[in-house]
Amino acid sequence: MRRPFLILLALVALSCGTDPSGLPAGGAVVTFAFSASGDTMDVLVLDSATIQRAENRVATGTGPRMPVGPIRRGAGIDPRFPFRFVPESVRLDDLATEVCDGRPMKTPTAVDDFIELATGRRDAESAIWCPWGAEPIRVQRRP
Repeated sequence: MRRPFLILLALVALSCGTDPSGLPAGGAVVTFAFSASGDTMDVLVLDSATIQRAENRVATGTGPRMPVGPIRRGAGIDPRFPFRFVPESVRLDDLATEVCDGRPMKTPTAVDDFIELATGRRDAESAIWCPWGAEPIRVQRRP
């Protein structure tokens, strides 16, 4: 009885990791570190120019660093968070005029509160998020 449980547990653990081979063609998983909280977050990015900028930032420490783009409710590639960036809309920048924050939201209520603050509507489908303390620390392209 214990052996099947351990095998199942191992399969679940393996499925929780980010596997770049399962990404859409041209996509990448960009890991961002948040200076305000010490968190990291994996973000699926599909824009090739954004992926290149993230790779340049990781390699040189220069260039735009902050992810900016619409977020939606529901976990994405990183199941630890109850929201996700819209993969084809993520960009990197150093400044933004939107409502920004320094740390990722960890509860659905916090996401609802942010979306309401950013759009004026609690039921809005998405809102622009720009975590000012975030910086790419790893880029995994699809092999």
